[in-house]
Amino acid sequence: AGDDLSRFREGCRPFSGSFYLRQVLASVDFAMGTDLVDFLHGFLNYQIEHHLWPSLSMRSYQKAAPLVREICAKHGVPYVKENVFWRVKKTVDIMVGTSSMKWFPESYEKKYLEIDAIAEAKKRAAK
Repeated sequence: AGDDLSRFREGCRPFSGSFYLRQVLASVDFAMGTDLVDFLHGFLNYQIEHHLWPSLSMRSYQKAAPLVREICAKHGVPYVKENVFWRVKKTVDIMVGTSSMKWFPESYEKKYLEIDAIAEAKKRAAK
């Protein structure tokens, strides 16, 4: 949690474009990259990648993280990676009410959900 992460008003279709975008916008990664750091975190430092693909192996998260960061940068999607202790502070701030998570803009949320519905309808029509 943190004031730099998004929350949403509506649910979305599982594994849709909106679903994947939300996993990145509402998750955060911690320090990562070396086997020792990842081991000490119990590989829980790859929260974004875990929320995108919950059934991947721990080693696969290491491989996926740079690719996810690159895709996010290409499309202007924030990829948050911070120190675990700073994230704990941000979570406590949310819990005690000194800050709150930001709302994803409603107009964009509706637009993306409409795009998902159209894609789903095309997918069904193709079967």
